[in-house]
Amino acid sequence: MPSISTRCILLASLALLGACSNHSPSAPAPDGDEAYQRLMKLAGDVESRGDRGTAATLYQRAAEQPGAGFEAWQRLGQARLESGNIQGAEAAYQKAVALEPDNPVALLGLGTAQLRLGYPERAQPLLESAARQLPNDAQAFARLGAAEAQLGNVTAMQKAFATARRLAPNDLDARSNLALAYALNGDTGNALREIAGIDRAPTAQLRHQRNALLVQVLAGAQGKPASVQLDSTSATQRQALIAEAQRIAAIGDPAERARALGLSAGR
Repeated sequence: MPSISTRCILLASLALLGACSNHSPSAPAPDGDEAYQRLMKLAGDVESRGDRGTAATLYQRAAEQPGAGFEAWQRLGQARLESGNIQGAEAAYQKAVALEPDNPVALLGLGTAQLRLGYPERAQPLLESAARQLPNDAQAFARLGAAEAQLGNVTAMQKAFATARRLAPNDLDARSNLALAYALNGDTGNALREIAGIDRAPTAQLRHQRNALLVQVLAGAQGKPASVQLDSTSATQRQALIAEAQRIAAIGDPAERARALGLSAGR
């Protein structure tokens, strides 16, 4: 929920824009470009405070101004994506891509939204193009790897995750994704080396610990799932996770195993 301060900023900005229709001859209203710039600045200020929902509202108002362009739609898509409005993010990014079809930031955003909506076949070419244009962006390759996994393209998945891991060597998501890719490809040794210690890292979250458990189960006789730390997880929940991992491990086809694992676009 927006804080009192961000609500005040939003209400003040909308009131200021609304007042333009009742201006006096001695105080001419700002033209569309001035209103656009004002809203973009307000939205950026609010977004920097972490209130992405209110920022999205302001970016939407900015996008409606005559001076609006690519930046407003791209920033609106990003704010909506980060606030959990995935369908709204997709719509905004589509507008951005229509204005700049080859812009890698817009392609990455649209591909991410479509991936989270469950359309990996639409997301994959967008994310592949974004990653090709952003060769040093680990996030682009991580999301491409997730799309390839959901499509069952195991070799392409491992290649994308390996690139993300190289670009972000200390990122736990990059490490656990690559470990899962190795495990799905039957490369048990590399999978176990990659996942080692992730579950007990100071910055580990539950998703990293669960990925560590999955890798240990997928490793078969070489794995040690009982040793994996799972915070805030009951014995029943742990056993359910192990059972699900065993079900995935029993799938013979690597592509089907990748799809069953359900790797997502991450954060």
